Amino acid sequence: MTANPSYVGYIAMSLDGFIADPDGSVDWLNPFNEALASDGGDGGYGEFISSIDALIIGRATYDQVLGWGWPYGERPAYVMTRQTKIKGAHIAAAGSIESLKTAILEAGHKKVWILGGGKTQRAAIDAGMFDTLRVFVMPTLLGQGLPCFAPGKQHDLTLLDVTKQPGGILQIDYEIKG
Repeated sequence: MTANPSYVGYIAMSLDGFIADPDGSVDWLNPFNEALASDGGDGGYGEFISSIDALIIGRATYDQVLGWGWPYGERPAYVMTRQTKIKGAHIAAAGSIESLKTAILEAGHKKVWILGGGKTQRAAIDAGMFDTLRVFVMPTLLGQGLPCFAPGKQHDLTLLDVTKQPGGILQIDYEIKG
């Protein structure tokens, strides 16, 4: 039997809890990425992504990322969508969060990044998939936009660490229990 994979979150949000502006753009993050780069770092992204062997990604995020050119190398995407017939060079499976969970287990992945908007994040946390969550809180108030987590049931987190990053960014690491 294949061991259960570890599911991790790694996401940036504004102080008021938004991950994108109302149009879905994440361009508001550019000044913060530049602040990290000017300090010679990447917020730990290089180390993080090197440990990942697959991604669960929401359909809108998948489409957006393809517009940038697939930055995840050979890592396969498990796309959460109602349109299960989508095809793409990076898609290993598409469907509901439960069907993706099964496909990931069958493929034997070890560490999976749950990447996407609030609906994807919520579906995964409600399915009990997250093990850890790293949130980067950016020192800005967007005022409106797409939330980090869509509405849903309560989940309690255990604080693991807090790190101050360049540019006033706060990195918060949590463990999630069911």
